Order: sequence, then C-alpha cells, then structure tokens
Amino acid sequence: MVSIPYLDKADLAPLADAAASWAALPTKYEALQREFEQRVINHLKGHWDGDAADAAFVTMGKARTEYENAATEAERIGKLLQDAHGEFAASQKQLHALLGEARDDHYKVSDDGRVEDVDPRWDSPTASASPGFAEERKKKLDSLVSRLTRVLEVATAADEAASSALERDANGDSESFNTSVYTTLDAVEADQAAALMNKKGRLSDAEITKLNLLLSANKNDPEFSRDFAVKTGGENMLSKYNELTSPPAGTTLSKAQLAQLKELKANLGTTIGTATTSDDHRKGGPDPEITKFQNDLLKAGQRDFNANPTESPYGLSGYQLTSSLMSEGKWDKDFLQDYGDALITADKNAGDAGQNPDAYWGYPRTLGTTNIGALDPMAGYMDALGHNPEASTEFFGSETTVNGEKVDHYDYLMKDRHWPEGAGYTGDPKNPNGYNNLGHALESAVTGHSYDSSPSADTPAHNQDQAALMQKLVQDVSDDGELAHDGMQDSLGRMTAEYMPDVYRGLRPDGESEEDFLPLGNSVSANFSERDITRFMYTVGQDPDGYAAISYGQTQYSAELMNYHLSHPDAYGLSDKETIYEISETGAQVDGILSLGRQDSAVQESTEGDKVFNDRLASAGDWGKSITSIGIGVGTAAITSPVGGAVAGEVAGNVSGQLIDMVVSDLERDSSDDALYASGADLESSKSAVQAQLRNAATISVAENSSGLNQAEIDTAVNNGAEAGNGYANDKSRSYAQKRG
Repeated sequence: MVSIPYLDKADLAPLADAAASWAALPTKYEALQREFEQRVINHLKGHWDGDAADAAFVTMGKARTEYENAATEAERIGKLLQDAHGEFAASQKQLHALLGEARDDHYKVSDDGRVEDVDPRWDSPTASASPGFAEERKKKLDSLVSRLTRVLEVATAADEAASSALERDANGDSESFNTSVYTTLDAVEADQAAALMNKKGRLSDAEITKLNLLLSANKNDPEFSRDFAVKTGGENMLSKYNELTSPPAGTTLSKAQLAQLKELKANLGTTIGTATTSDDHRKGGPDPEITKFQNDLLKAGQRDFNANPTESPYGLSGYQLTSSLMSEGKWDKDFLQDYGDALITADKNAGDAGQNPDAYWGYPRTLGTTNIGALDPMAGYMDALGHNPEASTEFFGSETTVNGEKVDHYDYLMKDRHWPEGAGYTGDPKNPNGYNNLGHALESAVTGHSYDSSPSADTPAHNQDQAALMQKLVQDVSDDGELAHDGMQDSLGRMTAEYMPDVYRGLRPDGESEEDFLPLGNSVSANFSERDITRFMYTVGQDPDGYAAISYGQTQYSAELMNYHLSHPDAYGLSDKETIYEISETGAQVDGILSLGRQDSAVQESTEGDKVFNDRLASAGDWGKSITSIGIGVGTAAITSPVGGAVAGEVAGNVSGQLIDMVVSDLERDSSDDALYASGADLESSKSAVQAQLRNAATISVAENSSGLNQAEIDTAVNNGAEAGNGYANDKSRSYAQKRG
C-alpha cells in the first residue's frame, strides 16, 4: 500500500516530463522514417536491380515498419505515463486536502494512517460533555479514516498497474517494437481484475486482497467497470463469486478473511452496477457488449451454481447470487425492470405450484459457512430498487404477465407475497424480515432519492407517479393496518415526513385549496383524505421508528413553515400571531395522532415502552436534522428563497436544525425533572412536549425575522393553537382509527 508520507511528498514533475518526452517521440520517429525513405529507399529505387536489391528492399521495408511501430509504441507509452501522472496528481491533491481538513479540525494523522482526535475541547469537562459532542467527533474521525484509506487504495492500484504495464512484454521473444502497449491504467487494472475472476480454482488470500484493491479503487469508474464485466462474463462472474463466498466444508476462515469476502461482495456489486450503467449516455445507443452481459445474468437466473459439487448437489441459483450483488451500488434502470419481471415470474410460478418462497428459495439451498448473501433474492432486489429511485417508481407502477395473468408489482409484493422470515433469507441479522427491504424500495419510489441518503434542496420535486404511489400506500394502510408490516415502519415514517405538506393539507378541511398557506412548489400533491392520513399515522406511530420519523418531520415542517410565513408576510395574509396559531394547530394534530397511536401500541404497554420510544427518537436525531435542508418541502426551493435552495438550507439550519438539537438534547437528559420533550408516558406529557417544540420554533422564527410579537403573545398563540389541534387529533383518532374494525 502506498504510504501517506510517500504520496504526500512525491515529486511528480519527472513523471510529467517523461510523459511529455515520450509523447514527443512519435514525431521524431516519423521524421526519421521520412528521411530514411528519401535518402535511402528513394535514392536507390531505379538505380539498383537484381536479387541483392530485391532482398535489400524487403529489409528496408521492414525497417520502415519498425519506424512506424516505434512511433506507435512511443505514443502509447506517452499516453500511459500521462494517465498515470493524472491519477497520481489527483490522489496527491485529495490527500493534501484531507490532511488540511484534519489539521483544521484538530485531528492528527500519523504516517501509518492512524488518525487521533486532539481537539482541545476534550480537556474541558463541560465542552466534552455537551450533547452529541463525542458522537460527532467519532463520525468525523471515521469519515477521515475512510476517505484517507480510499485515496491510498486508488494510488496503490494505479502504482501497481503502471508498474505492471511498463514491465509487460507482449512481444515475448520478438525483438520488434511493441504496438500493444496499454494507454490507460483503467485497461491495465480491468485486465488484472478479470484475470483473477477467470482464474481456475480458488483464489489465495493475497489474490482476494489484490482483487479487492482493484475493485475498491475503480468500482465507480464506468470505463474500468465496463471492461471488467465484459472480460469476466456474466455467468462466470456469478460462478466465481459463489465459489469465493462458499468455501469447502471444514474450511475455517479467520475474521480477517471473512471481512475480505464481505468487502468483496460490496466492491463487486458496486462495480457490476456501474458496468450496467456505463452506456447510459453512449452515442448510438446501448453498448452491445453490456447488453450481452446483462442478458447473460438474466439467463443464469434459474441455473444452480454449486461451488462444491462433490459435497452437495444443491447450490444457490443465479437469482440469489445476482440479487446478493445487486444490494450494492446503483444498477441500470432498464435492467432492473427486466430482472424484476423475471424474478416475480419465477417467484409466482413457484407459488402457483404449491411452493411458498420459504421452500422455493430455502432448504436444501444454503449460503455456506460465510453466510454472505441472502436466500430470498427479492431482498437484494428491493435494495437495488432502493438505490435507484427512477427504477423503483417505474417498477411499482407496472405489472408482469405470468402465464397469461397480469401481476401488479405493488400488489404482489405488498399484499399477496409471503415474505420469508430469518436472517438467512435477508442476509442481515439486524433485519431478518424482507419487509425491511420492501420498505427501502418503496421509500426511494415515493421520495425520489436513495433510501440510504437524505433529501436535499436539490432533490427533484415529487412527480405524478411518486405522489400517486404514496397516496395509494396511505389509503391501503388506512384500509388494512396489517399492511404496515413489521420491519418497514421506519421507511413508512420517513416517507411520511417528506410528504408533510400533503399531510397538513389532508388534516385541514380546506387543505387542498390552501396553496398559499401550505405551498408545494413544483411538487405534485398526494391528496390524502382526512380519514386515510389519520389512520395511517395512527398505525405507523405505534412503531418507535415510524413514530420518530414522523415526529421529526412534523417538527421540521412546523418550524420551517413558521419561518417561511414570518419572512413572507404577504404569502397568505395572516398576521404573525394568526400564522403561529394555525401552524401550531395542525402540528399538534399530527403529534396528537402519533401520541394516541403510541399510547395504544404493544411496545408502549410494555415495561420499557417509554424508554424504547424515546431512545429511537434520540437516535433518529441526526436523520431529523438531515431533512432540514428541504425547507418547507421537496420542490419548494424557489418559494423559500429567490436564489433557491442554498439560502433555504441555511435558514433551515437556523430554525428547525436548532429545534431538533433542543429535542435531542432534552431526550439525552430525560431523567431530569425539567425535561420538556422526553416523556411520552401519558398524553398530557406529550401535549406539553409538542407545545414546547412549537413554542421554541415560533420564538426562533420571530427572532430570525424581527417580528414585533412578544413572548407572551407567542405563548398564547402556540398554546391556543396546540390545544385546538390536540382536540381535533383526539376526535379524529377515535372516529377513524381507534374504532376501525
């Protein structure tokens, strides 16, 4: 591995000079060739005949070819050295930036890559004990270590590739010039990685380490990924992956070896995903080689791959292996559609034949001793959709024809399919339920961003298909609360938080006509009925994760909506006091419905119920702060500020960001008698908590916008609005949710 001191101090000027010198050689060789032809060959032509002349002219013809080959080799070496210089210079620049960032933020980076936190605030008991300080410093440290490792990996792979390319003698015993010299490091590294994947027999630890290095350094590079995939082949790639993650029985892997294989899964999956998207912007349409690679993966779906045929006749299917890799990276949208159609067809055919997914994808199939992957291929496929919002929205709005019967993708997965239970089926001991993966796919489908990333001011506005799917989901859960399956409530909660403007509209009798009071910007509205959104939030709020996400969504939206209207007093025409009252009323409705759901949940009724809810609320604080960048909702950047999302995000950090910090801080000291937000043990304390949130939001917004309201007027508006909102929440919950059959 290239070291930090080496890359930091490396003088790359000689390499740049060498690249320039080699690049200049072809012109010189061409000049020599012309001079040779003019002064020797042309001079002798017509003046020399006979056998000796014929033999000499043949030899001179070969010499002319050698000049041409020399020029070609020099040109290609020049390009290779230039590419190497570019790679090293980019890595060095990134390293310098990271070292500077570390110094500025009081982290010490040792020559061996260790990073130490030397922030002077650690010496202050008061500063180091502040809420979230230790966690924030740890996150920054981990991020620095990860990015430093990445830079060194890229530099190391480039260094080894350059060395290999320059030492390579493609001509063998021939003394001629080599015209097949590599011109890019990508090509070298792709060949090296493909050679390892195509090698017969199991790879050694050193070879797996090398393969990981190559893939990790290049997994997001379309050129490398494309060449690697094509040279490896779809079926062969699945076979080697299966072989590596299913060592022979009796093999004992160390923690380091197992970690390498898990890293390989992530690197290989991301690389193949990048390969499938490598021709997205290709002139002339799809790349035939990539199309063939994708078709090979589809054909291999129902084939069994067995790494150890002498031990068992049963192995994982191509669907299981592909889906295992698919959970990583971002895969091509069109391929995901074709793959989803094929997977649902196989899944439903098995069900029609009397085999539920537990049996069809389970025993006697096995993950092997590494437990890498998942027996249920639908789990990995759902996460693939979760990383590609465009693909997931399209998929849940379409259908597959199976044996002449049209199968709606959403209905099949949400209502009809039996999802196997157990970590072996999902590949995730922390989430042994495939509904968790389904939640990821639905989350990206309705929000427009990957499930494991946060929305921002740049997130596209909700479109018609996204809003329609969210509306259908809310209505279905309203009609049948069992559809809010265990494992997906956290996703349902986050989805709801990002549709908070639509939620507010649904709870207000004239919400649909309040475009000025509850603006959607460019977003298409999901028209929730009062009954449906009440039932939905009451149901999802019974889960601690769902409760936490919607609660933060309400907190963020109420705060930003107050700030928006106080800074744009003509947007709706209410006085500041009336604005605070109206927003407090609807915000308290959301919180009241959630609180009633929380009180009626099986979790809350347990001995540790209150602690569980509050712990989840505290742990979700970082996510809550992440959504503050969307201002008053996805698609409203142009409304919140004449210059767009930058100022909107800045304001959000000042208002709702501060408010969420207050909530998290209070939760972390929830044993204190004066904790305002922490207790949810009864409805009265929940009412007090939401009033405190709304009061602080109003107070900050008034201060931000220099409103003339005094604290007493703020308190009155908030308290009266919240009291009315809590009353509405109680009435609606009892009418719509608690009496539901």
